[in-house]
Amino acid sequence: MLKRIIEKNYKWIIAFLCLIIVLMMLEDIFENEQLSLDMLVYKLVILNLRTEPLTVIMKVITNLSSAYVLIAITIGSLLFIKNKKVGLCVASNLVIATLLNQLLKHIIQRPRPDGYRLIAESGYSFPSGHSMVSMAFYGLLIYLIWKMVKNKKIKYASCTILAILIPMIGFSRIYLGVHYASDVIGGFAISIAYLIIFASITKSILQLKKEKVNMVDKRKMVKLRKKRKKLRNSFKYAFEGIEEAWKTEQNLKIHFVIMALVIIAGFIFKISAMEWMVCLLLFAIVISLELINTAIETTVDIAMPEIHEKAKYAKDIAAGAVLFSAIISVIVGFIIFLPKIFV
Repeated sequence: MLKRIIEKNYKWIIAFLCLIIVLMMLEDIFENEQLSLDMLVYKLVILNLRTEPLTVIMKVITNLSSAYVLIAITIGSLLFIKNKKVGLCVASNLVIATLLNQLLKHIIQRPRPDGYRLIAESGYSFPSGHSMVSMAFYGLLIYLIWKMVKNKKIKYASCTILAILIPMIGFSRIYLGVHYASDVIGGFAISIAYLIIFASITKSILQLKKEKVNMVDKRKMVKLRKKRKKLRNSFKYAFEGIEEAWKTEQNLKIHFVIMALVIIAGFIFKISAMEWMVCLLLFAIVISLELINTAIETTVDIAMPEIHEKAKYAKDIAAGAVLFSAIISVIVGFIIFLPKIFV
């Protein structure tokens, strides 16, 4: 039984383990502790492996994950791949991975290693942008090639080259002295968890099939199609629900405006990583409760269109939950921002 559960959900187990690794690293990073892994890799790589020929090679490898190269590959996929959905998936993946990396960098705000850099870099250190984006970008290419290319020689050769390239890009960032080893490992772990989710969505959008799908009988084919539609529609309906609530609920618009103002204030006053985490958690709680409140009000109106004391009672409780969370959020906001405003 346990074996069957693991086999069925191994992807999500891997994603969960990756996030655990990241959280363990963040615990030490937030406490400004030097990770023993970083010191060990520093002594091994920086002090013992650096040579002029290898430095040239590492600079070339690290540039394979530069914005110019990745954008060029993305444009090529949009122009030359007949299935335009593939190009759009590649492009959206690059945009999402880049934005996610920048968001995490500004939340965590870990300084880069100093004193032994071979190239100039700016910005924060964790997670490594080159490592995280290369894992997300080239990892998706591996997935698409494996699923869509029929020529086995081309498939195996391409996937092998890309699979070797990804860790080499991560290693180059450590070698060139612009990232700690934990930055690279953390970036890889975050992207693996992200890729598992994105690949599931991509599979549904492109309707990728297993190689042996033609051997499945008609009943199983119907079930597979229903599962794909169910996954695709679940995201579609969720976004439609948010869009509909946005159109009809003025309070939801107010919450989003306040959220935007708090985010801007956060960047202006340079709040800490822990303060960012608290703010993001409160955003999620207040907006989620507002959406739930809207759903409850709509359900009550359908079930009991006439005025009824219990219907009013249910609506008032739901609205009270939103109000209570909003009040707590305001108090927390004052605690975070007032000392920074009046310093």
